[in-house]
Amino acid sequence: MLLMDIKAALRSMAKGRLVNLMKVRQMDGDLIQPTESFLLQRMVEMIIDGNAMERHPVEAGVPQGSPVSLILFAIYTSGLIKSVEE
Repeated sequence: MLLMDIKAALRSMAKGRLVNLMKVRQMDGDLIQPTESFLLQRMVEMIIDGNAMERHPVEAGVPQGSPVSLILFAIYTSGLIKSVEE
């Protein structure tokens, strides 16, 4: 657990799994709905040599640099922590 690559883990979080974990843990719906919006309505667009490519939806990960992302990561990995402790 101590050697976990946090930066890579943020990019690979399954957004549907995170929302499902929040529902299973019976977190407040007022937290779940904004989380879904934060994760589900993201697009990526690459610009190469000034030419914009087609936009595509982001399928996994959370935005890096946002304090919210670290909180969501803690929720996402909370089951891992329990497993390591056992």
